[in-house]
Amino acid sequence: MKKLVLILWIIPFALSAQIHEQVYEISNKEIISSSGVNIHSSKFVAVEFEKTECLTDQARFIIDLEIAQNKAMILQQNPDAFSELNGGVLFVDPYRHKDGFDEYGYHTLQNQVDQNLTPNNQLLDYNCGDRTYDWATGNHQGTDYILWPYPWRRMSEDVMEVVAAADGIIVNKRDGYNDLNCLNNGNPNWNGFILEHADGTQTIYMHFKKNTLNEKEIGDAVVAGEYLGVAGSSGSSTIPHLHFEVRDAGNNVIDPYAGDCNSMNDNSWWQAQEPYAVPRINTISTHSVATQDVECPVIENTYEKINFIPGDLLYLKIFYRDINHGDITHIEFKKPNGDIMFSWDWECNWGDFYPTSYGYWEFATDNTWMDGIYTITATFGGNSYETVFGINTNMGLEENETSALTLYPNPVQNILNVSYDKTIESADIIGMDGRVYRKQTFNAKQIQLNISSLPVGVYVLRMKSGNTVEHKKFLKK
Repeated sequence: MKKLVLILWIIPFALSAQIHEQVYEISNKEIISSSGVNIHSSKFVAVEFEKTECLTDQARFIIDLEIAQNKAMILQQNPDAFSELNGGVLFVDPYRHKDGFDEYGYHTLQNQVDQNLTPNNQLLDYNCGDRTYDWATGNHQGTDYILWPYPWRRMSEDVMEVVAAADGIIVNKRDGYNDLNCLNNGNPNWNGFILEHADGTQTIYMHFKKNTLNEKEIGDAVVAGEYLGVAGSSGSSTIPHLHFEVRDAGNNVIDPYAGDCNSMNDNSWWQAQEPYAVPRINTISTHSVATQDVECPVIENTYEKINFIPGDLLYLKIFYRDINHGDITHIEFKKPNGDIMFSWDWECNWGDFYPTSYGYWEFATDNTWMDGIYTITATFGGNSYETVFGINTNMGLEENETSALTLYPNPVQNILNVSYDKTIESADIIGMDGRVYRKQTFNAKQIQLNISSLPVGVYVLRMKSGNTVEHKKFLKK
C-alpha cells in the first residue's frame, strides 16, 4: 500500500460570524490508485464556533433569585420535597439520540469548563488541554455538546434529546423563547431546566428548542435519564447544542469530569466518565459538490448524492469527532464485484487536537469506472464505517430481473424473509443516504431479517454468495 505524500498550506478564514474554519489543503503528489482514478483535491477542515459570554452576571443573579423563590414555594407546598430525594449524586449522560436515529454519530463535545479563572484567552480544561474558552470578564462554566454534522438540520429533526443527569426536583423551567439564535451576547431568554439533587447540587440544562420541554412543572420530581427536551439554540447561542452546568450546594462551579487539571473537585461525578478523546466518524457520505453550508440558522443542504454517471465529480466527505495529531484514517474503495479499487492511509499531521472537523476528497469519475454499487470503508479509532454509491445504477436500485434472490413481504414492517438458490454468506441493509444500516453473516439459503427498528423508507439489500453480489430494493413501512 502506498501512502499519500502531503504538502500543506494553512488557509484561515471565517465563513460566517458563528462558524470558523481552518482549512488544510493537501496536495496529492503521488497517485495511489488504479487506472481511471484521479484525486483532484483533498482538504481537512477544523471547525470552531464563536465563543463569547454565555450568561451575564446579571442574568445569573436573576436566575438565583428565581430559584430561591421557586424553592420557597415548593417547600411551602411540601416541606419534605428535597429530603425525599435519594442520597448520592452520580450523573448519567445528559443527552441521547431520538428513537429511530441509526447513524454513526450526531454530536461532538466542543467546550469544557475553564479551570483557569484568568480571562482573555488563558485556557485550561480538566485534562490540561485548552478545549474551553473565556472572554474579557469571565470563563466558560459548563460543558457544550454540539450537534454535528448539519446542526440546524439535526435540530429540525429533533435528533439530540436532553435527559436528566440524576434524580432531582425541577427548581426552574423556561420555555417559549426563540430557538434559532445566532449571537452569543448574554441573551437571558433561554429554554431549559434547572434541577436540584439530593445533596443540594444543581444542574443547568440550557438552549432547548422551544415547545419541546417535558410537561412537568416547577416542584415536580424527575429521575435520571428522564426526557427533558430537545437541544436547540435559544438564549445566548450560535449553534444548536446543550450547555450542561453543575453547581454544588454552595453555588460553586463544579466540573463533573475528573482529570489532572481539575482544581474544582477531586472525583468524577459521572457513573461512567467517557474518555477525553472519543475518536469517531459521525458521518461518511458521498456528495455532488464540496460546498459546506454554514449560514445561521438555515437548515443545511447536505448536497448528498449516491448515484453518479461517468464524468461526474464525486466528493467523499468524512465528519469527525475528536481527531488528534498522528491519527490515521484508512480509506478503501471496493468495486461492485468486490475487488479493491484503491486504498490509502490518511494521517492528521498538523500538530493539534480537533474536537469537530471534516475532510473531503474530490474524484473525477470516467468510463473506466464499472457500473454498479461501490462500497467505501473508512477505518478510524479502531472502528470501521461504510457508505455506498452507484455508477449508472438508476438511483442505486438497479435489479436483475432474472435473479433468484427473493424478498417478501415487500413492503415489510417487521420481518423480511430472504431466499436464494445458493448459500447466503452475508446480507447488508443500505439506506438511500448511502449508510450501511446493518451487516450480518449467514450460512443458509433462507434467512430472516428483523427490520422493525429501521425508520420508514426505501432500502437496498446487498446479498453476497461466493463471488456473487446482488442488490434488491425493499420498502420499510
